[in-house]
Amino acid sequence: MMEDSEITPLLRGGIRTPTTGITKVYRRRWYILFIFSMLALVQTMVWNTWGPIADTAGAVYGWTQSDFAMLNIWGSVTYVTSMFFYSWLMESKGLRVAMLVSGVWLFLGTAIRCIPVPLENTIWVMHVGQIGIGLSGPVVMAASPAVSAAWFPPHQRTTATAVGAIAPIVGVAMSFLIGPQLVHNVDTRNASTVSPLNESIQSNSHFGISPEQKHKHMLEINRLMYLEFAISGVFFFASILYFPKRPPLPPSLSASRQRQDFFAGFKALCMNKQFMGLALAYAIFTGVYIGWTTELTLILNSIGVDQDSAGWMGFSASVAGFLGGLMFGRLVDLTGGKIMKLVLLSLTVASLGIRVWIVLICGKYIPFNTVDIGVSYIATGFFGMSLTPLFFEICAEGAYPVSEGSTTGFITWLSNVVCLIFLLVATVESLGYAWMNWAMLGSAVLIIPLLLMYKDHYNRLEIDVASSPE
Repeated sequence: MMEDSEITPLLRGGIRTPTTGITKVYRRRWYILFIFSMLALVQTMVWNTWGPIADTAGAVYGWTQSDFAMLNIWGSVTYVTSMFFYSWLMESKGLRVAMLVSGVWLFLGTAIRCIPVPLENTIWVMHVGQIGIGLSGPVVMAASPAVSAAWFPPHQRTTATAVGAIAPIVGVAMSFLIGPQLVHNVDTRNASTVSPLNESIQSNSHFGISPEQKHKHMLEINRLMYLEFAISGVFFFASILYFPKRPPLPPSLSASRQRQDFFAGFKALCMNKQFMGLALAYAIFTGVYIGWTTELTLILNSIGVDQDSAGWMGFSASVAGFLGGLMFGRLVDLTGGKIMKLVLLSLTVASLGIRVWIVLICGKYIPFNTVDIGVSYIATGFFGMSLTPLFFEICAEGAYPVSEGSTTGFITWLSNVVCLIFLLVATVESLGYAWMNWAMLGSAVLIIPLLLMYKDHYNRLEIDVASSPE
């Protein structure tokens, strides 16, 4: 298969596809993937603004654990309520329209958070902003298999999906890096011994910081809001300039074939027991993990890790997940694509072992130091986040000819239902944080039998391999 200037007959002996008869791979596919991935990265970066700076924001605004949980909940609420609309939009109007709608919400959400209001009203402005940011999430979180199927040949498809699917993970990493760098820790040398996150908003004196300190940290938070707004604007306008609905010619035979219409596709998914088992496995594992990640700073704070250290651990874990996703995605492509189930099972077992270690550390069942905590959290990111692109691709393969947007939209919708439940439970402050680590461990245990029962099918690959020239 040649690029740009050359066109290859799709089938041996010059047999043409039922539609265009030819396939073509365009170099611009890398630009498309870059813009899509950057919007996905920025969306999760700004959505996860508050977790990495929870200590400082809690001291400045008087927010509690439940306030931060509610800010994060909007991501799942908006996802659950809008994902089916976005799946229909991708199917009926194409990727360009869906991306522009997503970009508008991201731009508006970050803009709203920059509106100056009295201190006591900040929480309401941030809630509205988080709703806008949340409404931008479904497309960039779920459309990477649709982008890879529309633009990339079969031997690059899983790799491209991996790049788009783990870009949100890098966004979370950036939030852990940028947030604590711009918004510094509260100086607690003269502060109350009571954590600001466990105080109410009743009295500023409870937070242990002077008015001068509060003003300084509020300016830092404002600068973070402005920076995130500017970054969102850059990539939103880049998508306006060039992000076509599809390439002029398809990159593969399976890409050229008509997908089932939106409603028939969702009915087929719900009737497919094998797919539903796989979707449930993805939802349990990923939904709990995403919810746990948003509470990471607070979880680590509860065992004596400060905001800056927690930020670096979160950043490192996300980078490890990014590298793992690329590595295992490329491995699947290089080996022909039909080892996805084996890789998924291997990564899940490895994740289970690491999560046992985390429970033992955070429960103080074994002696530990900061290095032990950091290594365990980085390993969790490496093995856990690497599963996402493989789940996307194995679901798309098994459900074909249902569209990739509908397939991934469904499993990510289910994942956000699980995440929403997790974050709602997190608002109950009396439960503390230990249960979150146990939930992480339980999610890895639960999905192993679901993966073992799944009979893998590679419907797209079989079409593309059968039609490829020798």
